[in-house]
Amino acid sequence: MFRPALSFLIAALLLVPIAGAQAAASYAERELGVWSTLINHGLDADAKMVVLAEQTSGDPARIARDAATVDTIVKQLDVPKSAFDDWQRRNARLDHIDASLSLNVSYQVLDAKTRKELFDGVVPGTGWENFFKRYPGAPGILRISHVGFDDTLSHALVYVEHECGAECGAGHLFHLALRAGGGWEVKGGVTVWMVK
Repeated sequence: MFRPALSFLIAALLLVPIAGAQAAASYAERELGVWSTLINHGLDADAKMVVLAEQTSGDPARIARDAATVDTIVKQLDVPKSAFDDWQRRNARLDHIDASLSLNVSYQVLDAKTRKELFDGVVPGTGWENFFKRYPGAPGILRISHVGFDDTLSHALVYVEHECGAECGAGHLFHLALRAGGGWEVKGGVTVWMVK
């Protein structure tokens, strides 16, 4: 009597992990699309390569210190609050970046060991000289956060840090929107910090 219902319940429970895996894969694909669009958008004409830090960036607690700051950022970027909330949640921890980006230039991932070889034990200026000798044509080091999406998956929020010298760097939050025909478009950004 209960066999058909039990069979249906078991089948439904077996499909839940499959649906979760599909959602995770599509998030990863969307995140790669946002990262690629944003990096390509920010490349200078003379950039020959990009050096990407191996670990994600993004410190929600430092960036969104209080509700008023969050409201200001959401208004400045004209981004749905749900995208900001998702961004905060996804960046609660740092992760390694092992992704295949679609960039207009070549890129390399800077691992912790290489970064240590370049910068530890030397004055900052020398570390940056070492970096630019090893990566000629790179404008510096990019660190990117995980991407936060709104409820409709049509708006994205991402944080990017650009380190370019001992006294050169900036951190920005960017809002991207999904185009009607597909692909992402940068809608705006706000500077979180800058050293120059």
